[in-house]
Amino acid sequence: MIRKILVPVFLLLLISCEKTFDTEILKFYGDAYENIGYSVAKGPDGYLIAGQYTRIERTYEGIKGSLKKLGVIETDIDGGMVRLDTTSLMQPSCGTRIISSDDGSFVVAGNTTDPQGQTDIYVAKFAPGGEGGKDAFFKMDGYQTANDIIKTAEGFLILGTTDAERGATGDLGNTKGKKDLLFLRINNDLSVISSVQTGFTGNDEGAAIKLKDNGFIIVGTTDRYRNATGNDVFVLSTNSELDISPTSFRFIQKSGNQSAADFEVLSDGLFIAGTNESDAGMHGYAWRITGGILGNITSENEISFGEERTIINSICPYKTNSFLMAGQYGSASSGSMLIFATDMLGFPVQGKSKIAGGTGNQTVHDVITDGEDIIVAGRNSYENNSMITLLKFRF
Repeated sequence: MIRKILVPVFLLLLISCEKTFDTEILKFYGDAYENIGYSVAKGPDGYLIAGQYTRIERTYEGIKGSLKKLGVIETDIDGGMVRLDTTSLMQPSCGTRIISSDDGSFVVAGNTTDPQGQTDIYVAKFAPGGEGGKDAFFKMDGYQTANDIIKTAEGFLILGTTDAERGATGDLGNTKGKKDLLFLRINNDLSVISSVQTGFTGNDEGAAIKLKDNGFIIVGTTDRYRNATGNDVFVLSTNSELDISPTSFRFIQKSGNQSAADFEVLSDGLFIAGTNESDAGMHGYAWRITGGILGNITSENEISFGEERTIINSICPYKTNSFLMAGQYGSASSGSMLIFATDMLGFPVQGKSKIAGGTGNQTVHDVITDGEDIIVAGRNSYENNSMITLLKFRF
């Protein structure tokens, strides 16, 4: 069951702090404990931020209890909080990816944890304005999480991760306890059409999935060739039935420990972004592939803004022939939000970068554009608490 929460003015003052500048808007949403913004999308009248919202139960004696819930913050165009949408599920959950429709409805893919500690994929579909909807969770053997979701002709396709045992052998084999890719096909009523588990030997985790011709492209991270000592980026393609053959994937290998964050499908190939950790430190990285997934890597570029670490979590197209990248710059304990523009080869554009710091440890998990505006969602942590963050600005 979907639940809509209208926020009265006096409560809004408690859970939505703001800081407004001439050229940017910075907002924080949440209450005590842990609140995280993982994904942002355009809404009919502003923006939708999906993530984890901690509901606090208070008494006259103080805080009696709390529950981490999948939550969606609906805002106006200036980031002002309109309402909080959540579900009635009474076990811990969170939303990791949100997609919205032209009619104002939206779907969130995420995870829930049962009383035995098993994590399963959880999906909530909200009607326009949060006025009703439905939710469903998909219980399977082992541990499952949702990494991405896209709209399809039959409903939705979820890219997830599972550690359930799979009996196949060879390059596409795996054993129980190792991470695998999980594709979950569901219809518009959130009922399962089919599920496919696949991957390589070792641990594999998909970062993003996108439509391509009559199938899909998936980019992620694998330790297939590293024996758990490090990771490489993988790219694979499937048809509409999610069939994968040994000739429909490739690995991008280089020195260091790589992880994929996001990618874009181009008219002549792919643009992939992620992070590479080596003896020189942790830096962003971008690869340009021309042609199909087995085409030439025509550009690879390390991205750094100083001596401290640079992490890429999300990318999106920006204006004409450029991209936006977003993540974190700084130390693990005191990082800042990082947003910057690159050209089509992944080289940062001069004068188009922003490192937004302040009290606490801040990071960006997702970035989108709205005309000239750049909107990011993330997390601001301070001591034992964290807030959902929205930053809107222009270069």
